[in-house]
Amino acid sequence: MQTSPVCECVSDDPFLIVVPRAALVSLVRVNRFLSYKNINNTNMPLSMEAELVDIYKGHEKRKLITVWGDNGILCRPYLSTFKENNFYVIAFDSSGRTSGDEKKGDYWISDCGTYWLTVDTATKTVAGNIDDRNRSLELSRIREHLIENHLPPVYGPE
Repeated sequence: MQTSPVCECVSDDPFLIVVPRAALVSLVRVNRFLSYKNINNTNMPLSMEAELVDIYKGHEKRKLITVWGDNGILCRPYLSTFKENNFYVIAFDSSGRTSGDEKKGDYWISDCGTYWLTVDTATKTVAGNIDDRNRSLELSRIREHLIENHLPPVYGPE
């Protein structure tokens, strides 16, 4: 995991512990990177377009959202961690904390804990620091757990 050298996180909690702090949790497909910045002589993606495939917590009317990563001074992951056309379960924040070109309604991902899991579409599993016992689990079990313990998923007007 690449993080900003100025980032000082106070926790490295697993996914199921950080989820309650998130505004939106969704199965997403990373469609494309939108903007870039030269960071340490590397053309690093700053923002990406994510397609909401299935919402597990929170409310969002749009199917496509803009997600911001680290610009070199924030406690966010560098978006180079994510791959275009791959699927992830991500816990997003939208607290209004913005930097640079970010707009109201955009989302960002914290790097202070496990805020995303990698999805293997062939085996329908997720991988990552899920909780104290699990590093891999069926996608359906994560979905059931999140929906049972949080608001039901909603697309469209509330």
